[in-house]
Amino acid sequence: MKIRTILLTLITIFLLGAVLAGIVSAREPVREAEAVQLSNVRDYAAAASPTGLSYAVDGGLLYAGNGASWQRLPTPAGVIVNAVAVSSRQAELVYMGAANELAIYVSSDAGQTWMKIALATQAVGAVTDIAVDGANRLVYVGTDTDGMHRLRDVGSSMIAAGHLLLDEPVEEIVAASNGMALVRTGWHLYRAEDMGLRWVAVENLPSPATALAIAQTTPPTFYVGTAASGVRMSQDGINWQSVNSGLNFTPGSQLFVNDVAVDPAQPAVVYAATSLIFGSANAHITPVGVAMSTDGASNWSALTPMNDVAVAVLMPVSGETGAVYALTAASRTPLALGSAPQTTTLAAAQSTPLAPNFTGLLAWVLAALAGVGLALLAVLEVRQRGGGSGKPNGRSGLPAAV
Repeated sequence: MKIRTILLTLITIFLLGAVLAGIVSAREPVREAEAVQLSNVRDYAAAASPTGLSYAVDGGLLYAGNGASWQRLPTPAGVIVNAVAVSSRQAELVYMGAANELAIYVSSDAGQTWMKIALATQAVGAVTDIAVDGANRLVYVGTDTDGMHRLRDVGSSMIAAGHLLLDEPVEEIVAASNGMALVRTGWHLYRAEDMGLRWVAVENLPSPATALAIAQTTPPTFYVGTAASGVRMSQDGINWQSVNSGLNFTPGSQLFVNDVAVDPAQPAVVYAATSLIFGSANAHITPVGVAMSTDGASNWSALTPMNDVAVAVLMPVSGETGAVYALTAASRTPLALGSAPQTTTLAAAQSTPLAPNFTGLLAWVLAALAGVGLALLAVLEVRQRGGGSGKPNGRSGLPAAV
């Protein structure tokens, strides 16, 4: 009887506690995720497939999304994110570079957890760009003070496998699946040989390179924007051909390319932001707008005029022809062009996670304990009833008759 009384008392306490906790939980305000808009984008990596995640660096933080909505990813404490890249062969494999240290971070679970890889250098600076050759497990890391580092991804870690020391900050890197790669600084372009073990300067362009892009075709196709002669294309990094049909480029004029971008999910879809240069001694640059090609830059058609706003970066929406965002020289807030959703849909969940509802959790725990108590009480009742009504096995306990 004492055990039964104790169990009943505990069950009553647990049930009363669960009811009280439930009442308190119901009165607590429910905090919903606060939507914010990407407004200070520094780097962007488009998804390799229409259903994959794209990644954006905004204000030193990292976000993942699909062009319509964005969610902040957890990053190591103290890291200011400056660059991001994603493997075209393994969608969950993400690389980010730091602005406050010469190190990259690698995630194999789409940015949920990270492993730090410090570059083998004594220099101080920031990571400016990252390119991934997934087929050969090579990662190229550009910096602002220490040139370009070549790393080999061996799965559990990454090892240093080459270093191109440069006097200028690295602006862009693109890498192909056949071991080719290009590195661009403010005034020079370099081509990889021997899968990045050696580098040579590309000197046969008519004017300095201003932008880089790559289409992972077979063989891969490189696009280079130039300072005065439009867009050039190559499949070997050595021989370049002009691909300016439809870009308002005529011999004698100067066509400045602000940026070139390729839709990774549709390698034949290419975007170019251009400007016209007038004059020589006192050159004046007039933005033209953004053009699109759906046949690998053979022909271009105007997508959006920019009305004297110079484009700095193009951000294509993977798998959606004609959908692209632009960062301008005056603003790092994504501007929707073509069929891209307006920037009001570029909402990201607030960086801080919602606070857990502890009183609601307590109510569930107390209710569970009450259930356990009821189960024990039921077992006790069954045992007591079985012991009180059972009969001796063939024996009455009385002396046998003589």
